[in-house]
Amino acid sequence: MGLIEDKALVEAALFVSGRPLSVKELSKALGIKSLDYLEKLIELIAAEYAERKSAIEVVRVLGDKYVMQVKQEYSQKVIHMMPRPDLRAGELKTLALIAYLQPIEQSRLVKLRGSQAYEHIRKLQEMGLIYAEPYERTKLLGTTPKFAELYGFPENDPMIIKEAFKKVVHAEYSDLIEKLEKGEAASEGEE
Repeated sequence: MGLIEDKALVEAALFVSGRPLSVKELSKALGIKSLDYLEKLIELIAAEYAERKSAIEVVRVLGDKYVMQVKQEYSQKVIHMMPRPDLRAGELKTLALIAYLQPIEQSRLVKLRGSQAYEHIRKLQEMGLIYAEPYERTKLLGTTPKFAELYGFPENDPMIIKEAFKKVVHAEYSDLIEKLEKGEAASEGEE
């Protein structure tokens, strides 16, 4: 194949994958042996999207991977149209709270969401969307790189994710925010 066909093939792979791909993954999947050549193709594709001021960009993420994604300034306007994992409303609510309050103690989340949160946490962990690491007598919960990738964040930066979820959580889950604020006020009164 020639340059134009190779570039088109790499562009197609980045488009259909819907996730970051390493140069090695692309090389193996596409049968293009030279990693340097492959990186040059990716850079060429990225430059073409940037030159035409497209809403789509090809960027390097998570160290050595590349992803084709909607630019941040457009993603917030179309995020509601993105396909999501098969999650029920309660699981989505739990995930949104974890994203917004991370790192959050599992015990605190259960106080907010009730005992069904244990099942939500288990499913979200199985899907690789959240982590749960031991912390004192509970666990600390937060989002993973897979979560960031799936929801269009350039990286798994809790501050960026919290800011993006602030509007969603305050608009959709005002009942929980009220419960959360009352809980914080009560615990401050105990100190």
